Amino acid sequence: MKATAIACLIITGIGATVIGNSAPAHAASFSTCTTSQFNIADNVTGTSGCQISNDYNQDFLNTNPSTVNQAGFFGLTNWVFGGKIGVDSGYIGTREGQSGTWDISNVIQSSWDNIMLVFKSGKDTTLVGYKVADGVTSGSWSSPFEPAAFNSEFNNTKDVSHISVYYTKGAKPPVTSVPEPGTIVALSLVSGSILVSRRRKNQTVG
Repeated sequence: MKATAIACLIITGIGATVIGNSAPAHAASFSTCTTSQFNIADNVTGTSGCQISNDYNQDFLNTNPSTVNQAGFFGLTNWVFGGKIGVDSGYIGTREGQSGTWDISNVIQSSWDNIMLVFKSGKDTTLVGYKVADGVTSGSWSSPFEPAAFNSEFNNTKDVSHISVYYTKGAKPPVTSVPEPGTIVALSLVSGSILVSRRRKNQTVG
């Protein structure tokens, strides 16, 4: 019994450590894109998720980390800025106004794990991120900056200032911790003592 208990204690002390992209210590909060009052989740076709940042209204790259990574859109903090739609970046489409198109087929790479379109407007709005669905490279959009979505006093939907493309690349695989040599020796000793006790028990019964 003692040997079994020791073995359980030692075995439960060995765990797998998973390294992932977690949200920052002070992650931004987000609002849902769909309520009973509004629905901007489907304002961008070809996407699988939508988040409204409650804390960031700028798309700054000159901060460390960038505002998008400070916010932790979709639980990720390793977004890489790829460029802006229709601004000498290889991304085709309409980058501002009330509606337009987006097309990343010319520049998308197989190494990109996630792709996000970030919409920015101006005063009284915050950044809105749309996660692109797997396998989709183009679509259409209409401005997500509707008054009801931002509890704002402006009467009409605001124009989009620009659309930025972000992606993640080369996600790290899970890493399993290796037991210390001393722990391995202890496990060997414990399992050995368990076998000995079982043999004695069998001899006694026989």
